[in-house]
Amino acid sequence: MTVRPCTDASPAQWLLTADRDWSDLTVRGPLGYEAYARLRFIPDPTYSGQREGDADVDGELLPEIKQLAIATSHLSSHTSTPDDCYFAIWEGWGGLELVGAVQLPFVNREAVLFNGATSDLSTWVDSRDDTSPANLPIPSFVWPADRAWCIANDVDPHFATIGASFTAIQELLKNTTIDVAVDDPDLPQPWYSA
Repeated sequence: MTVRPCTDASPAQWLLTADRDWSDLTVRGPLGYEAYARLRFIPDPTYSGQREGDADVDGELLPEIKQLAIATSHLSSHTSTPDDCYFAIWEGWGGLELVGAVQLPFVNREAVLFNGATSDLSTWVDSRDDTSPANLPIPSFVWPADRAWCIANDVDPHFATIGASFTAIQELLKNTTIDVAVDDPDLPQPWYSA
């Protein structure tokens, strides 16, 4: 993994000034894309009041970071800047005491900004699973420099939201390795009970 801390917050300014409530932004991502999808880390709840621990899961699930890496691998062909990608990581995961890294003041979800290639997610080791100092927690936002797409991955929902071109979303929907469903940013999504 070759991601490095950013010392300049300007690549994230578009998110910091997005015309969207912070909780909608962190869960559902920025508005303005042609199409949206949800990458479901576990299947949607099947009944009211269902808890995540009772999710209807067939077989073993891929770790969230691996599912994000597969989605990003597909999305990398839908950007002109696949080698210039940004990763905002929520400070709440801890272990991000980096000298010189810029902090992003999202309301209630401050983050640290990193830069690398879209392919870096394929070798990313989530420090929540392996606490080696070289590892980082799963990112909350991932986007290429040209902003051709954006993934919002908040800590609470069982899914990440992807905004992109219609073609990029259609390609993701055809992938059978990950569970991707069409999303409408104006409609509520299913949630597990706390």
